[in-house]
Amino acid sequence: MKKILVTDDEKMNRMNTKFVLEKAGYEVITANSGKECLGVLGEVPVDLLLLDVEMPEMDGIQTLEEIRKNPSLSELRVAFLTASGSQDDMSEAIRLGAKGFIKKPLRPKEMIAAVEDALAEKDNLLMLVIDDEPMNHMMMKKIFDGIYQVSSVSSGEEGLDFLQENEPDIILLDYKMPGIDGEETFAGMKQMDRVRGVPVVVLTADDDREVEKRLFRMGVMDFIRKPFDAEIVRERVHRITELHRLQNFLQAEVDRKTKDLIASIGKIQKLSEQIIFALSGAIDAKDTYTNGHSNRVAAYSRELARRMGKKDDEVNDIYYAAMLHDVGKIGIPNEIINKPAKLTDEEFEVIKSHTVKGALILETISEMPGLSVGAHWHHERIDGKGYPDGLCGDDIPEVARIICVADCYDAMTSNRSYRKALPQEVVRSEIEKGKGTQFDGQIADIMLEMIDEDKDYDMREK
Repeated sequence: MKKILVTDDEKMNRMNTKFVLEKAGYEVITANSGKECLGVLGEVPVDLLLLDVEMPEMDGIQTLEEIRKNPSLSELRVAFLTASGSQDDMSEAIRLGAKGFIKKPLRPKEMIAAVEDALAEKDNLLMLVIDDEPMNHMMMKKIFDGIYQVSSVSSGEEGLDFLQENEPDIILLDYKMPGIDGEETFAGMKQMDRVRGVPVVVLTADDDREVEKRLFRMGVMDFIRKPFDAEIVRERVHRITELHRLQNFLQAEVDRKTKDLIASIGKIQKLSEQIIFALSGAIDAKDTYTNGHSNRVAAYSRELARRMGKKDDEVNDIYYAAMLHDVGKIGIPNEIINKPAKLTDEEFEVIKSHTVKGALILETISEMPGLSVGAHWHHERIDGKGYPDGLCGDDIPEVARIICVADCYDAMTSNRSYRKALPQEVVRSEIEKGKGTQFDGQIADIMLEMIDEDKDYDMREK
């Protein structure tokens, strides 16, 4: 059973981490400070240290620096627990040999995956040296002994063959070689998915700026000049691999946050839709004679918008606006809405107020301004004789003009307390008659097209 030491100054974090890891089959011991962590490590061998970055007195980076001073702990696997994700902290942690980072707040599945990765990661990174000079192979093996597992090949062709089966952590590539040179070899690497992201450093004795610019544009990470200075080579390669690991971690963080954001947006969208449907249901429930009206008007409006060539996002916005076009009826007394007899002038004025009431209800939803627009002006007419503001022509927002046609179609094709649904030919005639006066001509033509396609009169309420 693998043994893990969790070091965190927050008791609740230690308890939660211990619980999750023990449930996953690990043996867990805890420490509440860097000092206590060092004491435990002096007495108990562990397979992995999970180390909080931010702690009082001795933070995680300082603690790891002290750990690395002890030769017996130089190879200890360490992963950091971090809430900040500071690039400086991550860079320093990688320099000190950190195997990974676990973001706070801790999520069990992500934590277990990070722990498994940290325990599985190989101790020595794999370096591939592609160079036709055997002396350079020997030198690189000597420089990176104990740091990298160095594999060497003598030509570009051999290098590409090696990469068919292996994925090194860094590649040192000689520029001038018999057969295919370094530039051609690198171009071949770029065609291989498994090594496309592996950092490549070119080894060269030349000082050709045009070659350097060309290879940098192709994606080479750096150049190392021959003859080699061992300290410079070691430091430069170390910084490149450190940067590469940091970039990989940051990209993983971006991917994780993007995934979380997409999931959050999806949840918010689903919740928004559920709220809209609930509101439209509440509206229709007030009027016993028009049940389902909001859903049908929304469906007709969506189809009109689609046939008008609107983009998917616009179509959806119009659909939602149509769902709530009558939301203001929530503020109209039931006895007026459900009155079976003809309304008085005063009662009709009350009914007309649902447009303004609806706009007031919906205008606070700033992310979807079209909701209030549809509610406010769907009873306006092209000739200016509508309500509440007597707008005319293109002064009426397009979403309201679309909903107006859909609303009138449903009113004529639905059963009412005072009449049955009108015959299809009568409905068509009324839409035709209203073109340019009550209805936008283009939108009315599209509705007429939909009516003509509906040979069996199936589009209406059943």
